[in-house]
Amino acid sequence: MSDSINETEALRRVMKAIYNLSDEDNYNVYDADDISEYLGLEKLYVDQAIGTLYIAGCLSECMRAEDDGIETFVLTDKAIDMVELG
Repeated sequence: MSDSINETEALRRVMKAIYNLSDEDNYNVYDADDISEYLGLEKLYVDQAIGTLYIAGCLSECMRAEDDGIETFVLTDKAIDMVELG
């Protein structure tokens, strides 16, 4: 991560963005490029955060590149709770 944003801040911002971009059924049609643009954050940092969130059990796939032509993400219940609690 760069000097301007640390890893924890990137994780928090990406989780919040996925939360905000998902609908009431936790369905998301926005990929990493969209999230990067939404946040004004370099895609490299978004990709790193997404990888970390997968490993931590905070993300699941919503749409798969192989099936839908785009890869999107949804927050797990654990991650939703973290976002909602601040």
